[in-house]
Amino acid sequence: MKKFINPFHYIAGSKSLVIGVIIIILTSVIGYFSNIHFPDTISVKTSFEMPLMYYVFQNLANWLVFSIIIYLLSLTSSSSVRIVDIFGTQALARAPYLLAAIIGFSGSMEKFGKYMLHIYLDQGEPIHMTTGEMGLAIMLIILTLITTIWLVTWMYNAFRVSANIKPPRSGILFFVAIVISMVINQLITNQLMQIFL
Repeated sequence: MKKFINPFHYIAGSKSLVIGVIIIILTSVIGYFSNIHFPDTISVKTSFEMPLMYYVFQNLANWLVFSIIIYLLSLTSSSSVRIVDIFGTQALARAPYLLAAIIGFSGSMEKFGKYMLHIYLDQGEPIHMTTGEMGLAIMLIILTLITTIWLVTWMYNAFRVSANIKPPRSGILFFVAIVISMVINQLITNQLMQIFL
């Protein structure tokens, strides 16, 4: 269970970097086919069709922006910090979103979203959903929420281990990094949408 919650005591450096970058690219490709994208550091959303490079650039930006911010914050640590550990463990920490990208193949979450928009905001066409389809959509939404919690847990543990910063300071710095990176990555996503639309 310990390896599942915090694998970064066992894998770091260039090994985690290579595995992590492969996972980021794989997540991008699967997201392209399942129409799932990640508009900022921790968000998961369904999207309309975009070119493959939109997904690749978006996922790489999410990883790189956050990694740069936490690397800069980790320089305040009294321990020496290796840049390959920060970037490698953060790349590997994005692995749970591979599952989130796969969930998008169902299509039921997107249909459920359109159903809710029509029912509660009177937007779009009427959508018919069976009880089974609604149940599946809700289960997949819960599973996506679990992958987000898993991602954030791994990102925090990767930061704490790689930067060797103890709580509560690690928690405060991590929160600051998440907020800043979410703003920057949302701006990057907006730019990417203008480029690729």
